Amino acid sequence: MNNNQSIEINVSEETLESSNTNLEKHENLAELQETKRESSEISEITLIDFADVADIESTTIYSSYDDPKNWSPKKKILILIIISLTSMISPMANTMYYPAVIDVRHYFRTTEFIVNVSVSVYVFFTGTAPLFVGGFSDVYGNRRHLYLIALSLFVVPSVVCALVKNVWVLIAMRSLQACGSSSTQCLGAGVISDIYVPTERGRAYGIMYLGFYIGDLGGPIIGGYLTESLGFKWIFWLLASLGCILFLIIFFFLPETFRRNNISSSLQLSYTLKQAFQKVNPLIPLKLLRFPNVALKIVYMSSIWAFMYVQNVIIPTFSDTYKLSSFTIGLTFLAPGIGYLIGSVIGGRYSDYVLAKYESDHDGQSYPEVRLKSIWIGSILIPISYCAFGWLLQFKINLIFPIIAMFIGGTGSLFVFNSTITYLVDSYPEFSASAIALSDFIPCTLATAYIIMTVPIRNAIGIGWLFTILASINLLSISCIILVYFKGKNWREKQNTNGNL
Repeated sequence: MNNNQSIEINVSEETLESSNTNLEKHENLAELQETKRESSEISEITLIDFADVADIESTTIYSSYDDPKNWSPKKKILILIIISLTSMISPMANTMYYPAVIDVRHYFRTTEFIVNVSVSVYVFFTGTAPLFVGGFSDVYGNRRHLYLIALSLFVVPSVVCALVKNVWVLIAMRSLQACGSSSTQCLGAGVISDIYVPTERGRAYGIMYLGFYIGDLGGPIIGGYLTESLGFKWIFWLLASLGCILFLIIFFFLPETFRRNNISSSLQLSYTLKQAFQKVNPLIPLKLLRFPNVALKIVYMSSIWAFMYVQNVIIPTFSDTYKLSSFTIGLTFLAPGIGYLIGSVIGGRYSDYVLAKYESDHDGQSYPEVRLKSIWIGSILIPISYCAFGWLLQFKINLIFPIIAMFIGGTGSLFVFNSTITYLVDSYPEFSASAIALSDFIPCTLATAYIIMTVPIRNAIGIGWLFTILASINLLSISCIILVYFKGKNWREKQNTNGNL
């Protein structure tokens, strides 16, 4: 009896050992299967990451190692150069047209007012179109695809402008041309927000706007030369060709930079067409105006844009005041253009320096309003130089002095512009493209009115008093940016966006 029990116990122990061995095998097999499954998921994510294409219907959550902020400096610089080149077309299409306005008026046998309308509609749609593109870009990404669509919308109207025989068709095509070219600005801002950390963004914006103001600088010279030698319609043939080249560069060399790293799962977010219309609302960026630091910043920047656009309309009249040719008028635009370039580069670097110095003095801690310390030099130069510009023209002083005033005003404007734009992106990185679109929309809308009213106001009170009024408005609006500097941090801390507007 005991022997049998002993045998049964031994058998049971052997069975138990066998079961344990099998269990361990199953556990090892389960671990192996789990490892294979994880490897398969990583492979799938890797394939998705390096596709660099964001789908409009659904946005894929990318792995952290493919965060664009972790890309190599060489890759980031290449992307920055591409978006800088692309940012040239908007100001170039605008400023190339200025030396041609007299010829356009004669060709279409129209008035100075109608020609100024053809300028103002371009400015208006330069501010309006980014509201659509900026909102879509912040919700769905697809910055690369939107670049391609924008450039297509720029090329086709440029070709039509070169063939048109009616001034109203020209005005309509200039509107579409502005929609395509201006979209590149908010997309570029979004790309910089995607790939750079805050302490690098000031320098990055300086480089991006370097391209912008190279276009602004070169546009009038090229436009004046083409108008004088070949006729103003060659301006549009050149712009169409440039748009095609940039389209190919974007198509072959720009990766998608948008990532949804703030969502912590590998879930795909699918949107129906109805949801798309609900989320991509061009009026959504306007909701940023409920934040006082955004609204006050835009009020101040609008006063600076007033100087810049009224000046652009006044410069072509030098042909009467100083008896200049179209090409020479184009050369005159070099003064503010070089000022913009210098102000953009130096202002961006100085803005980053101020932020980095504050961090080094406060154990690596900082906040976006610190950047606004870098704008005071420019904010003093702006009203003084532009007011002087107006009175120098009023008394027909030697052209060299208005040119110097334009250069100083341009430098000061970009010193301020760069820091305030970077401040917006640092404050609302999740709405970077929308913030840039909004900061363009309102000043451009107001600039449309400035351009249309410039001629009657100049005729009524003179250029000197016109710029004195603008300088007074600018001086009053400085109080807005002072309020943002002192109270912006508290305002932002009370705001709760939760990634939504």
